[in-house]
Amino acid sequence: MAARYRLRRYARPSSKRFGARQTLAQLFLQTWGRRPHVLHCHGAYPAGYVGAAYKRVTGTPLVIRPHGADILPGEWIDRDPRLRARMRGALLAADAVVAQGESLAERLRALGVPAEGLRIIHNGVRLLDGEPGPPADAPSVLAMGSLTAKKGFDVLLRAFALVLQCLPAARLTIAGEGPEEPQLVRQVAWLGIGDSVAFPGVVTGEAKAALLARARVFVSSSRREPFANATLEAMAAGRPIVATRVGGNVEMMEDEMSGLLVEPEDPEGLAKAILRLLEDRERAAVMGRAAWRRAEVFSWEGMVDRYETLYRELASAPTSAAGRG
Repeated sequence: MAARYRLRRYARPSSKRFGARQTLAQLFLQTWGRRPHVLHCHGAYPAGYVGAAYKRVTGTPLVIRPHGADILPGEWIDRDPRLRARMRGALLAADAVVAQGESLAERLRALGVPAEGLRIIHNGVRLLDGEPGPPADAPSVLAMGSLTAKKGFDVLLRAFALVLQCLPAARLTIAGEGPEEPQLVRQVAWLGIGDSVAFPGVVTGEAKAALLARARVFVSSSRREPFANATLEAMAAGRPIVATRVGGNVEMMEDEMSGLLVEPEDPEGLAKAILRLLEDRERAAVMGRAAWRRAEVFSWEGMVDRYETLYRELASAPTSAAGRG
């Protein structure tokens, strides 16, 4: 898309008190004399709130793509009536609201987003050039994501302690960072599994690819999950998935084909599913290949094409660029 469109990104100022006002002022200054054909806001609040104000003045078509946490019940925006009203007002002002999957689309419908303005465009993932390699010889388990309560890594650690009782050679890597890390480290010590669990922090590029290549199983233990990029990346790498039956996990993978679905908050069920794949390398390989084929549905190119179609539909000219001037 970048080769055909002029894309401009507008960063959110760091000020928490005046962030929305500063962003709006910055947006007007940076688009003076070159108003965009379409404004895409990543997040319902504060970005979408700013975008709605910009649209009211300029008439620019507005696309809002919520993150998930910014619209889900019980999250920080939902707990603040003032912010919740701003978030909902922004969504209703948008010309198109993009949901990452059906679970978020359902939430957006509940917030009043009309059917004609709601689009489902899944997250995209870059696919391997060829078939994935075989599963690792070692019984290794990988999880990736922000170390927050909603990711359920505390449940995964309890499950992995049960796995070790049956398979002492198993190893678990949890890649990421976040506020729950100190508590998770303490939990590892309390469970007495420190020699079998690693926290390498955030991994990217070749380091991430190496972790995926070494993993026999990828686990998503989330309590809630709109549509996890980390799980998509594991599928594209040909790794079988064990995931909780929540949100986008259900839409992303096929139970008993590309992986195994378990109920959230169930360490015993999670341990049983992990052991099934660690102890049966052939089954893990078959499910890994199925996950790799399933990932083609969520290709990066397909996602870009769907966004391009949406932008063309909303833009004033069918072949216009995303920015003027």
